[in-house]
Amino acid sequence: MRRLLASLLFIGVFASAAAADSPPVHLRGAIQSADGHGFTMSGGAAPVAVKITDQTKIASLETAELSDITPGLFVGTAAIPQPDGTLKALEVHIFPESMRGTGEGYRPFPQFKQGTMTNATITNILGTEGAVTDSGLTLTLKYKDGQQTVVVPKGTPIVLLGQGDAAMLKQGAKVSVTGARDSDGAVTATRILVGLDGATPPL
Repeated sequence: MRRLLASLLFIGVFASAAAADSPPVHLRGAIQSADGHGFTMSGGAAPVAVKITDQTKIASLETAELSDITPGLFVGTAAIPQPDGTLKALEVHIFPESMRGTGEGYRPFPQFKQGTMTNATITNILGTEGAVTDSGLTLTLKYKDGQQTVVVPKGTPIVLLGQGDAAMLKQGAKVSVTGARDSDGAVTATRILVGLDGATPPL
């Protein structure tokens, strides 16, 4: 498995939240221009100006595979409930060991209807000796107050998280931004996830 970098995380996975007096804004797109204090990114009908501060948390990601998911890893996954009581993963983030416990637990993820976010340790992988089957993987995720069963189908985006910094915020970089909308229409970022080597943040 590829070397995991020391890291932070993106939407819903960091414990910190956007400014309490403004609903959080979530953007995903590519940086069009950057000046060291912020950047302009695609993210809708028109470019959006994003401001960064000393409190902005920046993380990187690399594309991973289902086979990189192994027992004992601490992961975060956005998912939706299935009729049988399990959860169907929309993406999986693999944390480095140094970030074990970040945002641990199970909570709503309102970016999707009935969406959930689970940050927990993989205690079991169902399949042929834990191998990837035609239907993907089924994970048992255990956190301090309980556990969830999460089905990860083939094709689900999987990423390795890593340490990030403002030097990564360059033209063409693909980013996911969480922040608060300012009165001037710009977004002050609380968290930024930056794709490495062309990787695209999954959510």
